[in-house]
Amino acid sequence: MAAWSLAVLLGVPGLSTAQAVRPIRGPADQCTVQLRETLRLGSLEDPGTIGSRPEITRTERGEHIVASAENRGELLVYDSEGGFRGTFGRGGDGPGEYVMPGRIRLGPDGSLVILDLRNRRITRVSGEMELLETVGVRSLQGLDFVTLDAGSRYAVSGFGQVDGRLNATTELIDGDGERITGLGDMPVEAWIVNFFRSPVAVDGQGRVWSARAGEYAFEGWEPDGAEEAVVRLAGEADWFDPGPPQPGVPVTAPIPSVVMSLRFDEGLMWVGTWVADRNWADNAGIESSALDLDGLLDTILEVIDPDTGRIVARARRDEALRGTGDDALLFGVREEGGIPRAVLYETSLAGTGCPASDRPRM
Repeated sequence: MAAWSLAVLLGVPGLSTAQAVRPIRGPADQCTVQLRETLRLGSLEDPGTIGSRPEITRTERGEHIVASAENRGELLVYDSEGGFRGTFGRGGDGPGEYVMPGRIRLGPDGSLVILDLRNRRITRVSGEMELLETVGVRSLQGLDFVTLDAGSRYAVSGFGQVDGRLNATTELIDGDGERITGLGDMPVEAWIVNFFRSPVAVDGQGRVWSARAGEYAFEGWEPDGAEEAVVRLAGEADWFDPGPPQPGVPVTAPIPSVVMSLRFDEGLMWVGTWVADRNWADNAGIESSALDLDGLLDTILEVIDPDTGRIVARARRDEALRGTGDDALLFGVREEGGIPRAVLYETSLAGTGCPASDRPRM
């Protein structure tokens, strides 16, 4: 969709002349993203379920933590080989309780940091899943976050009221949950949670990056909370459809393109974007399971050099993939006999045109 439609729909402000703007350019020629399946999580014998929209993180000890709304506040723990080990947490709004546990990140000293959308707070637990602290996030409802300065600050993206209007927003939050500053607001008109998803990541220079909700664009901010982004990457890919959002997102195709994963590795930015499945029209009359998004969504995987905007590698997968909170893996959810299972992948680059320093992403 043309760039003017985004400005009309979302009210995007003009760019600052002090900001470095780099066009995303490509396509990549002889380098592609490859995935290798490493593990599957979930079985009929488990007391909880992987769920339809889980969040997954691999701990320093190799365990896998799964959060899903269907488990009503309990989080599932699997060992490094995919065997179920137990649960922690429970439903509620007290200490160590969750209503809608979502994004899980690795914290300092092997701890886990858990973002609760409905309770609007961040909870930190030890590597043994014991409660350490809970911080209320007062200014927005968070969908993604990264820890900064060993957990003394957070960059949180989500949605909230800014100057009396509903906005997709990213903010710096201090260790007490107070807003320090905003890292870009985008007014929107519809209460559709998926449309507010703007994944965040930290690069090797400590800059905080955020995908622009509804745009094929990414902004990098200095960690001290400068008033504007220092760099912006933006493109007009013919496969990226920014909207407007459809009722029922994301289980009704076609949908707006939504950036679902963002991370940095060896100086390169890895991006995963959900787009409507190429064959969605052929399957429109077939009733599909809410557990299985693969018939409705494809994922565009790209690796971009943030210093130049050049696309290093690109691949399209016929499945709905998202990133783990430890930034090490990608995963999808498949229905097998009515039971949802998480399929985890390691990523790597392959081809003669790949950077010489590339290695498998572990």
